[in-house]
Amino acid sequence: MSGWFSQDMPDEFADHDEAVEDYRSSTDPHLVARLVGELHELLALGLDEFGCALALAELGMEVDPPSSHGAGGWLTLVADRLGSPRAEYGPGPGGDTSSS
Repeated sequence: MSGWFSQDMPDEFADHDEAVEDYRSSTDPHLVARLVGELHELLALGLDEFGCALALAELGMEVDPPSSHGAGGWLTLVADRLGSPRAEYGPGPGGDTSSS
């Protein structure tokens, strides 16, 4: 996910939320699920804000979390957003739009 939060992020996305949603919508759901698990593992370490910020930097994040959140709070928010079910629209398998 660090590619979405490089130093170019402000040029590519309006804000952090837009970058997270782009990651979620353009990345294989299995990889998103893996990231959610890794975020929960990181949060389970009980790091203080400095530790969370350092972890983000080590993971390749080149921009600060939104000013409204600390590093730990933002990681929790991202894990929650990415972990919530995606809304799926369109035809089902084989083009069937009915539900059974």
